[in-house]
Amino acid sequence: LGSASVICSDKTGTLTKAQPTLHSVIAFGEEKEDDLLCLAACLEEHFPHSMAKAVVRAAAERNLEHEEVHSKVEYIVAHGIASYVGEKRVVIGSAHFVFEDEKCRIRPEYQQCFDELPLQYSHLYLAIDNVLEAVLCIEDPVREEAKQVIRELKREGFTKIVMMTGDSERTAAAIAKQIGVDEYHAEVLPEDKANFVQQEKEAGRRVVMVGDGINDAPVLAGADVGAAMGSGADAAIEAADVVFMTSSMDAIPEAIRIARSTGAISNQNVVFALAVKALVMILGLMGIASMWLAVFADTGVAILCVLNSIRILYKK
Repeated sequence: LGSASVICSDKTGTLTKAQPTLHSVIAFGEEKEDDLLCLAACLEEHFPHSMAKAVVRAAAERNLEHEEVHSKVEYIVAHGIASYVGEKRVVIGSAHFVFEDEKCRIRPEYQQCFDELPLQYSHLYLAIDNVLEAVLCIEDPVREEAKQVIRELKREGFTKIVMMTGDSERTAAAIAKQIGVDEYHAEVLPEDKANFVQQEKEAGRRVVMVGDGINDAPVLAGADVGAAMGSGADAAIEAADVVFMTSSMDAIPEAIRIARSTGAISNQNVVFALAVKALVMILGLMGIASMWLAVFADTGVAILCVLNSIRILYKK
């Protein structure tokens, strides 16, 4: 952790507060917003993701009761959800899933509205029979400390700070500019994160990956150091090497400073112990080393190294 030069972070739950709320539902057809929200909640209630919970919670707050009108739900990891209502295929999820994988289209008269979607929100796209019917704008505010933490990490010598998100390119660009990361990757899948980390490792850089979600578990396990937020999913915590006991991002630079101090003190101890033992060995070969000097080289050096290590407790 102390010798890493690249740090990658998932957006939702790490750079953001992981308390998303539904801001608005924008209809792209003749259906009413409440009906579209009902349908979205009906699908999303099967999925334990924070954004899915925001949709279900919004429907409950508006007293919208939804019946199970769809067939079996198909959950596509890191993409979205698909099902059928009668003979109609319904999908909800990321832009990549809805428009590239499912080949859904936008009605021409709504294209301008689509192009002007507010960038400060994450978007869930709801389509019926391959036609976009609604965009759900999810508000997940960036953590207040995020910008300051990024600056601290740069002062600590990180040469590359990267944000990875499943959000659209436009939304990711806006957030990346707001918090000041060096690089961002939008509409990424778990395998894309893993591939990026592997490329950085092959280039000789040591990589820290910070995440909190189930989808982050594979890349956390594959990074040089996987770090999970304390409020994250059990799978992420299990896969991580480091778990922050708080959900605040302030813990990240603090942990790195502790790691570097610990590494420096450990190196001091090793060099000191080897130097003293080598000196006593030479004196022994010369016939001028006493038994007490040998005891000092063993037990005495161990005690001094322990006392030196205790200094880490007093570092702020």
